Amino acid sequence: MHFLKLTATAALLGQAAASLPVLDFVSNLIHLNTGDSVDSEVPYVRSYFYVGGGYVDDGSGGHIFRDQMYVEKLLPVLGVTQSTPIVLIHGQAQTGSNFLNKPDGGRGWASRFVEQGYEVYIVDQTFRGRSAWMPGYGASEPSTYSAEIIQQRFTAVQKYNIWPQAVNHTQWPGTGMMGDEVFDAFYSSNLQFVNNGTYQQKTVQDAGALLLDKIGKPVVLVGHSQGGLMPIIIADARPELTKALVLLEPTGPPFQEAIFSNKSSRAYGLTDIPVAYYPEVIDPATDLVQQVYPAKGKNFVQCVLQAEEPSPRQLINLVDKPIVLVTSEASYHAPYDHCTVEFLQQAGCSKTEHLELAKIGIHGNGHMFFMEKNSDQIQKALRDWIQAL
Repeated sequence: MHFLKLTATAALLGQAAASLPVLDFVSNLIHLNTGDSVDSEVPYVRSYFYVGGGYVDDGSGGHIFRDQMYVEKLLPVLGVTQSTPIVLIHGQAQTGSNFLNKPDGGRGWASRFVEQGYEVYIVDQTFRGRSAWMPGYGASEPSTYSAEIIQQRFTAVQKYNIWPQAVNHTQWPGTGMMGDEVFDAFYSSNLQFVNNGTYQQKTVQDAGALLLDKIGKPVVLVGHSQGGLMPIIIADARPELTKALVLLEPTGPPFQEAIFSNKSSRAYGLTDIPVAYYPEVIDPATDLVQQVYPAKGKNFVQCVLQAEEPSPRQLINLVDKPIVLVTSEASYHAPYDHCTVEFLQQAGCSKTEHLELAKIGIHGNGHMFFMEKNSDQIQKALRDWIQAL
């Protein structure tokens, strides 16, 4: 069946190439490739490069290159028609492949942005995927997520009901369990990571700043989960090259963990590394005065934010940036993402919006919503937000 389909397509393309100008031929190629099967990624012009890092002594008299970040650049075949590039940043245990075709073979967000005319950059965070890690540096050993953790937190959350909203999860394709074809395709793409937030954030910030320098014009930074903090720290380093931030259920809530732990975390509120506040924060333990605010309802956590007195310190490099934080209906972020939104607004980021998918009629999603059955609906909502900037 696939052979016959490809043969017929090749014959049609051969006829088209003989009779149409080049641009018309390419346009026909794009329109022929509009399905959502595994071979349905849109045509694009692809290149790659590395940013950041440098040579260090390897301990045996030689040198290696460390802390670099892999970047994949995708351009529409018929040319860029949107003025603002998109930078896509994956989360923990993942790589940039998250944004290519989905585990069920459907078209991913990178293709959607490309077909809409955007210049797209996809990174593998430092120490992840094609961004090499110097063994033993920054962490004694890499960490991994078991298949059971992925099931409980991402793909089959409704079967475990660890948080109240989990019961609403319906959009993952397949069972979301080991042995299911789609789950196995997704889990096989997961990989080890260096479990050192400070080191990870600092190296991604450094490499991300150089990426924006290389792009050379303001971008929209899109980050997911652990990678959802990266737009904040990259924008802090290059505010003049950041047009807007899209935070897809970023690591949170402020100052502490939630759901799976309640330990203190993220000394600078949203990050483990320093970001620019006004007045300046020298020691976050004393300068960022914390206050606990009551939960907004029975299915939500209490928020730890800055106290009202003294006046909350402002994220000076982000205050004028449009920011949208996206939360799905069934994710473990549903009980606490509002705390992150409130923290940003309290810190002077008055253009921060909270896009709760259920409130715009997009239901049933978990944390990996850009891979789920209705991912196109969500991407369209974000595209509309970006185009309205």
